[in-house]
Amino acid sequence: MEIGSLQKKEIAALRRIVSDIGEAAGRESREPFMRILSRLDAWTARVAVIGQVKAGKSSFLNAFIGQIGLLPSDVNPWTSVVTNLRINVPGDPAQGASFRFFDEGSWDEIVNGDPRVRRLAEEMLPGFDSGILLRQAQEMKERAQARLGRAYATLLGSTHDYDFLSAELLQSYVCAGPGADQGLDDQALGRYASITREADVYLRLPEFAVPVVLTDTPGVNDPFLVRDEFTCRSLDRSDIFVVILSAHQPLTEADIALMRMLSAERAKNVIVFINRIDELEEFDEEIDALVSDVARRLRAAIPDAAFSIHAGSAWLAELAQRDDPAARALRAEADNETLRRFLLDRYGTVPDGQAERLMLASGVGEVKQTLGSLIDLGAGYRQLASIHEELRSEVGALIALCKRERDSVAQQVESISGQSAARFLMEIRGEMAQLSDLRRRLDERFEAMTAATDRILARSATAMQQALETTIRGFVEEQRAALAARAAAGERRPMTVDLVALSRVLDQTVAETFLRYRAAADTSLNDCLVSAASIAGERFEDIAEGVSLRGLPHDEFTTALTLSRRALTVDVVSARGWAFWRRPGMDVQKTFEALRRITLAELLPWSHKIMKAATEAQAERVVAGKERIQIILSMVDKAIAERAQRLRSDSSVMAQLAADPTRAAQVSHRLQSRIEVLERRLQLLSISDSRLSKSHLAAAA
Repeated sequence: MEIGSLQKKEIAALRRIVSDIGEAAGRESREPFMRILSRLDAWTARVAVIGQVKAGKSSFLNAFIGQIGLLPSDVNPWTSVVTNLRINVPGDPAQGASFRFFDEGSWDEIVNGDPRVRRLAEEMLPGFDSGILLRQAQEMKERAQARLGRAYATLLGSTHDYDFLSAELLQSYVCAGPGADQGLDDQALGRYASITREADVYLRLPEFAVPVVLTDTPGVNDPFLVRDEFTCRSLDRSDIFVVILSAHQPLTEADIALMRMLSAERAKNVIVFINRIDELEEFDEEIDALVSDVARRLRAAIPDAAFSIHAGSAWLAELAQRDDPAARALRAEADNETLRRFLLDRYGTVPDGQAERLMLASGVGEVKQTLGSLIDLGAGYRQLASIHEELRSEVGALIALCKRERDSVAQQVESISGQSAARFLMEIRGEMAQLSDLRRRLDERFEAMTAATDRILARSATAMQQALETTIRGFVEEQRAALAARAAAGERRPMTVDLVALSRVLDQTVAETFLRYRAAADTSLNDCLVSAASIAGERFEDIAEGVSLRGLPHDEFTTALTLSRRALTVDVVSARGWAFWRRPGMDVQKTFEALRRITLAELLPWSHKIMKAATEAQAERVVAGKERIQIILSMVDKAIAERAQRLRSDSSVMAQLAADPTRAAQVSHRLQSRIEVLERRLQLLSISDSRLSKSHLAAAA
């Protein structure tokens, strides 16, 4: 099967329409359509494979792409760097890899913290010690310096590029864990992992009909919290997620929290793969109950979301694709009666070939089919629909402009005679003045909208910061009463604070604030669009027809940035007294101060990052809306340029026409030819517009 075959056809069909429009538009109006063509050519499906450390993500990906052993997947070490498998991406090398290291600025932020976060912490809590959060990052730096020696400083900010690919090469850059940390004199395993920010692996695989980037992540419960954050950052760039669970412990609280976060944005799609079913005692009997239990618990925890759930084994898929003696022996052992019963019960068939039986049981083929459907009909489909909407807006404006120019040229033909010619020149000059005034009014309206949306974006950031700070402060203060109750009860054990419920409240606060200010920005954009269409319509009938704000990005805001911890624990600070024979009680105030410092160390960096991500999403939506409105302004500019060019070229000719009938006939013939060109252009554009309006993408925008 080809993954994304329907999407490939849709892109090709849309590309043909854009090419036809670009040809019909004429050289002077072709630029926006070439830009859309570039977007289609650069379209890539972005898929992230995520899950807890050692769930089998790398093994799954190796089997999924048919490159057994490529990504590190041994018990130790594990993947520590976000690794992008760039498959059939235009412009990429046919094979090889690229490894980007942290630069000085980003490395300093990781090791020393974001200064803006520190300032916020100092405002909320004088004496705040950010070392609680940054200790691991400092250890990461020391490990890198010890391993790389004098080369450490020169590597920061650089990139290592290779035109070949091997498992050993990847291990040098993306491995971490006990296996990689044993012996810093090891010159291969994990040598550069501590300073590698991201890895790109270039592949050409015919099974993928469209360009795809498959991202292998370190894991959302990596014991090193800095890597956990890298994983979350990478998720915001993806549209489809494959969540890998372990059959031994499927759907932990951390898994549920992860999928609740991913499913919050309807534009994202989630596939669940329960891995390692081969390690179950009687998987032919247990698997149905296991899948049903996972589905039931997901429905209970996230009732409004729909997940595609599959079960299988990356190990079985690996065995099916290997042909070494060890694999043949393992295949013979795995290809038993239990496997055959499983295949017959689940799929209703038992393939003749041993490799085919193992591959079917692995479930990898089912995941490929589901991924193909999501690329064809899910996230990829919606992205094409957005491009389609922008294309329709550009075509509608160009049709209106061509009609206006055709009518103007026809009027010019009628005016080629003596006094009529002079009068026509006066009319063109008068129209130029009117168009200049119209353009000035459009500029003023656009500038007013820009100022309004800038204020809205600024208020949105301020309101979001205030809302988050208020929620965090309230949560911290609530712990004072809990500590007092524990002290009164004589409780001296460390206190654990659950952050899961708080995380949900913070997510909801961000989402609601985003929606409120998104609505305000949308109102400002829509008012400007209506006003611009009205102003332009005074001289250009229907020029704004088809220009709309449908399909703008970020209707809602969700992010993969999450709190790196689910709970915090603080030791009790004892109260000191002169009665040494009494057991000291809890010093509530000092214990509370310790708890407050630990809590804020976790929450403040997250709140800053979430505000930044939300602000960027708001700004991206506003920019996309402005680009739609600028279609009208661009068409008016083209009309003004066309009038000015005609005035320059025809003013001297018109003055001679009354005394030279032959010359007048020549000019008339030239203008008639121009009308024919415009009529032909309108015909072609109308055909393309009809094709766009009949496309099923029109309903999805």
